[in-house]
Amino acid sequence: MNSDKDRGRDSLEVPTGQHDVDEARIDAVRDALRLYGHDIRAAMSDVIGGLRLIDSDRLTPEVQGQIERVLAAGETLAELVDGIIQLSSGQTATDGGIRSFDFRSFLAGIEMRWAGRAREQGLAFAMQVDRHVPEQIHVSRLKLDRILGNLIANALKFTDEGEVRLCVRQEEGNLVFAVRDQGRGFSESALRRLFRAGGRPEDEARPGTGLGLHISKDLADALGATLAVSNLPGGGARVMLTLPREAWECRDEAADMPDLSDLTVLVAEDNETNQLLVRQMLSAMDARMVLARDGQEALEILARDPVDIALIDIEMPRLSGIEVMKRLRADPAFDTPLVALTAYVMRENREAIYAAGADGIIAKPIRSVTAFGQALRRHVSRKLGQVVPEPDLETPLIGTLNRNRFEAVLQAAGPAGKAEFLDHLLQDLRSVKSELACAIRANDTQTVRAQSHILISLSGAVGADRLQVMAEALNAAAHRNRLADARPLINTCADALTTLIGQVERRALRENVQ
Repeated sequence: MNSDKDRGRDSLEVPTGQHDVDEARIDAVRDALRLYGHDIRAAMSDVIGGLRLIDSDRLTPEVQGQIERVLAAGETLAELVDGIIQLSSGQTATDGGIRSFDFRSFLAGIEMRWAGRAREQGLAFAMQVDRHVPEQIHVSRLKLDRILGNLIANALKFTDEGEVRLCVRQEEGNLVFAVRDQGRGFSESALRRLFRAGGRPEDEARPGTGLGLHISKDLADALGATLAVSNLPGGGARVMLTLPREAWECRDEAADMPDLSDLTVLVAEDNETNQLLVRQMLSAMDARMVLARDGQEALEILARDPVDIALIDIEMPRLSGIEVMKRLRADPAFDTPLVALTAYVMRENREAIYAAGADGIIAKPIRSVTAFGQALRRHVSRKLGQVVPEPDLETPLIGTLNRNRFEAVLQAAGPAGKAEFLDHLLQDLRSVKSELACAIRANDTQTVRAQSHILISLSGAVGADRLQVMAEALNAAAHRNRLADARPLINTCADALTTLIGQVERRALRENVQ
């Protein structure tokens, strides 16, 4: 039999004190789960697979949100079912396993799932994520999802009006999750019985079993985390989960976000969306950014203002990045590190970039703030004769459309920057669509190269990987003056770009961006 502390874990054991439970009935349930386990798994796979096949582009933003919410809950349910079936077969439940995963995408999924539930109850669900939280964490994703799910569900249940807010921050190495509500708070009776199985006060009129906090406490203990509950002075309650560094840190594959507060970085970039993304990343590492909107302006700034490193986009108006670097390197006294910031580099262009005087190449879209910061620190340190391990930023990842990645980018922009980012993104995508169409009709390969270069960066940043691959192919066709042979590719790329604009427009409507 289990102790009180063990009740509520992933187990089919008979809880302490329930001596009248029919053991034969428990065995029958186990046998049934073993017998039907394969069919349950198959059915769950069909449900999740069917949801993934839905063409959400044809749906309203509200329905899209519901589909995403059901899919996130379905994937959690599938892992829970797997654990139950494993236990019924006498195996040790894997509980999803302890592994590294994209933390910001995970949080974006939490937001999508619970915002819909809150709206159904006439409430609001808000998430506030500190810019210094890690991009990757190494922990049981399912356990963390179950804890946060229980805490948020509990807060929504006991809030009649207002909002429930999840705040996530890093504090002295610990990851802190605080769920705050605007309900009535915990009664004295509830506080005395916290975390007990069946600890629900007898006078509580709302439906429920009182197991939510008990399960969360057991799961938190299993993660090496702590759970604390308090009532807020102005009303409502706060439940705080604190995960110590040793319980989440990716020791073998991640490092802390670099401190670049001592660096001044020139960014020569003509695209406003890319300007905004790079500015946000540099700001997260406390670096000072100086912006040049074209190649000529970059030369003028560098002639009068010293910087620690310059990031140079290759295709810019007035003066290309290649020409900027050639002119700068023509001065023997100029020793500032120059890094090409470009969306797509073919082999012949890579050689030209290094021949022009580049110290390195960073590929757009930049997917990791930490690796981006490490690359900047590495190039500056080389100038000073220091050695810093080199991260791999030069090979863009190719995959499938990832809505969570887009939400993670918006989340990184923060509440104040989200609408601004969407507005710039829409302007850029519409401009690329118009400019590409005109250039292709006129067989203007130079403009096609420039616009497809922008599209590679934009589509990659929002997770439209298939469109990114097509834009790369279109860029290559323009470089080889073979647009006439690329008509099917051009048509497919145009259709995909129209679809992406529609997706971003629908997402922007939710932020009231016109």
